[in-house]
Amino acid sequence: MSRRALVVGSGPGGSVAAMVLARAGWDVAIFEKGANYFTDLSSDRPGTVFSNDELKMSRAFSQPDPTAEPRVYRSSPQAPPITGAVQPLPQTVGGGTVHWDAKTPRFWDIDFKKLSMLGPVPGAEIADWPFDYAEISPYYDQIEELIGVAGDIALFPKEPTLTHAPRTKALPMPPGPPEYSSLVVSKGCSRVGLHPFIAPMAINSRAYQGRPRCDNCGFCSGYGCPILARVGALAPLREALRLGAELRDGSMVVKVETNGRRATGVSWLDYQNNRRTEPGDLIVLAANAIETARLALLSGLPDPYDLAGRQLMFHWFSEGSGIFLSERLHNYRGRDHTHDIDDFADPDFPGARRAAKAAGLPYFRAGKVELGGTQLPLDEASSYQEVLRLLAPQKPFGTDFKQLMRSSLLRDRLCGIELIGEDLPYATNRVDLDPKVRDWRGIPVARVTYGPGLSEIAAQAFYMPWLVKLLKAAGADVAIAIPELPSSRFPIAQDQVPATEHVMGGMPMGANARTSVTDEQGRHHHLDNLFVADGAVFPTSGGHNPTLTIMATALRQATAWAGT
Repeated sequence: MSRRALVVGSGPGGSVAAMVLARAGWDVAIFEKGANYFTDLSSDRPGTVFSNDELKMSRAFSQPDPTAEPRVYRSSPQAPPITGAVQPLPQTVGGGTVHWDAKTPRFWDIDFKKLSMLGPVPGAEIADWPFDYAEISPYYDQIEELIGVAGDIALFPKEPTLTHAPRTKALPMPPGPPEYSSLVVSKGCSRVGLHPFIAPMAINSRAYQGRPRCDNCGFCSGYGCPILARVGALAPLREALRLGAELRDGSMVVKVETNGRRATGVSWLDYQNNRRTEPGDLIVLAANAIETARLALLSGLPDPYDLAGRQLMFHWFSEGSGIFLSERLHNYRGRDHTHDIDDFADPDFPGARRAAKAAGLPYFRAGKVELGGTQLPLDEASSYQEVLRLLAPQKPFGTDFKQLMRSSLLRDRLCGIELIGEDLPYATNRVDLDPKVRDWRGIPVARVTYGPGLSEIAAQAFYMPWLVKLLKAAGADVAIAIPELPSSRFPIAQDQVPATEHVMGGMPMGANARTSVTDEQGRHHHLDNLFVADGAVFPTSGGHNPTLTIMATALRQATAWAGT
């Protein structure tokens, strides 16, 4: 008799779980709320309708429509709520890896054992992961091979990267051609004593597994790859489908059905909003951290300690922008920001401990900095229009506009850099169900309450001047740093809805059911056959892009479930 597994979500965690379960002989059905923009996914070269179309992608082509499927955001329980697009990860087959720019750093050893290695931080719910870096490292290797990561570990700086994330296996592909602006800013980093290196990324530098090498079109972050040189979750998804898994797009799971200690199946809605029920022997939630928590709350899953949806983490971002008047950087060409620095992820970065102590903290961390990035033409045009409407309301598209576009200060002469800062888990940062707002189906939407703690604010204040410093050292004529934290200390960000697309926590792993929602294998503490396989299980956020770790963790967890 076949065993039936139901996987909710076709993104990085869900696709890996589906692949492992299908390999083990499970009968697998994958439910995806969004549409399928691919044809013949089980083939080596699926077709797709994704394209380098700025206008199409700016209109929520594959993301939740903010009117039909909004979320609610508030920076604190007392703050006025904002309804609309809140962390709008792609809602489509392949999930967030359809739009990602495919950066694949590993988390560090101190991320998995943060409490043991660095200690507590007042007000934060810091806990160790149930495994360490040495245990997860082989799963990182397997995912890098599966999705095709390009890079050269010999070029990684000895400090601090390899100290905290040691590697013994070469990456599947050599790095692709560098982005010129990334090289320019890398030189600035070196001049101020930082350690730039070529970032590992899951973008083909040569033909790989039947897919072509990247043609460096410049449309990575926020765009589906038209030639599938960047594949992400589609790699494990394709294998699952080849092994017989069933993919149901346009199918929103709205409830996990339970019976005592077990889940018995799911209720779901199709494109026409017809409700159906599907029985299953094993249920996997992998809809992304916000939607997984929402589904747990909609389902009324056992939650005796009021933990579901809490300890939500987004990463805090800071933007640095430099204008180079003397040359055009052609920043919109090629892979997006091909170089990184990891120096700011080190809690012992020079001066960091002293600054933390002055803020009343034992330590703080930031994270990696991505070097390079700019606006695309439509974004640049919108920026100029805003200025010209103030200066000359009657002529927003006249000669001045054309001259600004030709000089291209905000695209061809701009180099953006982005600091990804570690976000600590706080019980007050959470997902719950909004009491008033519902989506087009009539279902309560997720309400996100999120604000930074003292650690995030102090770390951002310390590292933001460094962003200006390294851009100036690279030759920028004008350099500024802009925060993205909703904080009274940085008024520019008070009304800004977080849009980092790095979403973690809400159903964290741990051995103790009083302090965690899932166990060491991502199994729900109170339901023996219900598992979580996305970033919701993260106890801490680290200071690096989370997707590779989501996939490696899902691979570790699902390998254990497959034999149950």
